[in-house]
Amino acid sequence: MPHLIVLRHGESEWNKTNKFCGWVDVSLSDNGKKQAERSAELLLKQKEVGKPDICFTSRLTRANQTAEIILDRMHRLFIDTDKTWRLNERHYGAFQGRDKTEVLAEVGKEKYMFVRRAYTGCPPLCDPDAECRSLDDRYNLDAEDEKKLGLSGGEMPRGESLEMVVGRLVPYYKAAIEPELAKGRTVLVVTHGSVVRALLKVLYSISDDDISEVNIPNGIPIKIDLDAETLRPRKDMWEYLDPERAKVEAEKVRLQGFKK
Repeated sequence: MPHLIVLRHGESEWNKTNKFCGWVDVSLSDNGKKQAERSAELLLKQKEVGKPDICFTSRLTRANQTAEIILDRMHRLFIDTDKTWRLNERHYGAFQGRDKTEVLAEVGKEKYMFVRRAYTGCPPLCDPDAECRSLDDRYNLDAEDEKKLGLSGGEMPRGESLEMVVGRLVPYYKAAIEPELAKGRTVLVVTHGSVVRALLKVLYSISDDDISEVNIPNGIPIKIDLDAETLRPRKDMWEYLDPERAKVEAEKVRLQGFKK
């Protein structure tokens, strides 16, 4: 039976200081590194799932660090790890690098929550050449992989809604991740909060309205057992490997911007 393990990276330095990260390349905090270590310990207890056979992650350091810590602790650094911009965090446009509390005060609660949580909510776009766009030569590395997978490139984002994240994620999931699951493998995906939300929305057919209530905590693995034939979830709900801590930390995510 194929198993999909998905998690948001450990706490980053900007998670700690309440800033919109998006595509800005921020490293893990010391607490984030500890969260990654705890994630590995939780995964090692999942005997029926087995150790990861392949890992997928983004082009951003905080996710890469989390994946490396987990694989190191699990003695799985030798497995293939595929990196792609399509697993990057949602691009927060002109909000990137800004304090969430300050943005809330500036735009008001309604617009703030629309951008943060509504399926179609999109932040103000970065200007094409603005520093907040956060592009560099790492994204040149995706061209050959995308060609092999039969994916069209397109322009890198200047700001995204969750709907747009789904649009860039699904083709990659079907072209790269699903074939590994079809082999009955255990697949580890280390990514970002918005990408986890996007993936859960697709796999569990969550409505556009209901996805606004889904908040993803840092560094707590989600286990999804899949049907070997359909590659759809076998249960109606995903499973956090530390459900009590996930509940507490998800509430903190929901309140970001409202509390310093």
